[in-house]
Formats: sequence, C-alpha cells, structure tokens
Amino acid sequence: MTDRETIESMLYEFATPQKMGSFFVNNATEDFLLIRPSGNPISAKGFEEMMSSGDVVQEKAEITKIHKIEFLSEDVAMSVFTLGSKFTYKGTPNEDLATITSIFKKVDNDWKVHWVQRSTGNTDLSLWD
Repeated sequence: MTDRETIESMLYEFATPQKMGSFFVNNATEDFLLIRPSGNPISAKGFEEMMSSGDVVQEKAEITKIHKIEFLSEDVAMSVFTLGSKFTYKGTPNEDLATITSIFKKVDNDWKVHWVQRSTGNTDLSLWD
C-alpha cells in the first residue's frame, strides 16, 4: 500500500461509528490532540472515554469528500476532509457536516495521527468547488 492509500484507509477507518471512539488510541502519536469545535483540546484517551460514556450515541459517520492529502515531507502529511455524521449528544440529536484537518506523522515506519482539528457541523461544500 502506498503512503497515500494508507492515510486514506485510516481516514475511512476513523469514519466508522463502531471504530471512531477507539481509533485514536490505536492510531495516534503519544502527544496527539483533537481540537473540538468549542476550541477545547482532548487527548486520544479522553476522546475514547467521551465516545464510550453514553453521552454520545453515534448513528452514522461517513466521509463526504476528501479535499486534500498533501505530503509535507517523507514523514509528515496533512489531510482535509468533510465528515457527515448523525449522532445524539446528551439526548440532543445532531446531523453534522464538519470539515476536519489532520496531521499525520510517520513513527517507526507507521503512519500515526498527530493532530486533528474539527470545524463546527455546518460546512458549506459549495465553497470547496
């Protein structure tokens, strides 16, 4: 598998409701952070705990479009994609279309997610044309 195919595969694995909660624990660097739409950072373990707490019930998640995968060096890559998701947070239904920026690092010859920043859930896909 090429580096691009590996990263694409990781993105699609993340966008699986059954794997989303534990994805970063299994596929992130030790100093990984996810910046939520509120601006608050959360670690891989914190994200897993949030997703398994019962506060978030993930019904659907799918990549709507991968806008960019760019290799900044041999061992650093960036991706930008739009994720459609349907979930309930503390009993409130949500249907989001969020843009997500991810930075990947190659660690011991394996790609790992190093950083993720998620937009609010109201992405306008027409702005990407």
